[in-house]
Amino acid sequence: EALEAINEAEALAERFEQRVSCADLHRFRGVLLAAMAADETQIEASFCEAVRIAKEQKSVLLEKRAEATYAEYRRQQASGSGGRGVRLPLW
Repeated sequence: EALEAINEAEALAERFEQRVSCADLHRFRGVLLAAMAADETQIEASFCEAVRIAKEQKSVLLEKRAEATYAEYRRQQASGSGGRGVRLPLW
């Protein structure tokens, strides 16, 4: 359900050209996928897309937030969560 809500929010943002939230939506998707222990390529793609969009929008805040969340994800992966879902901050 949560992934569906994120997909719907992205579609609405595109439809109404309110793309300011798109970077955070991709970051939220990455956080959710990480918590679900989803495929690593999907998780990384979500975080990378969040960073890319933030850079495109020249939003340093959103860029740094996405980078920090992605870095925390990678730190937890390196410490060996043993395949369990990763816990990441939503800030």
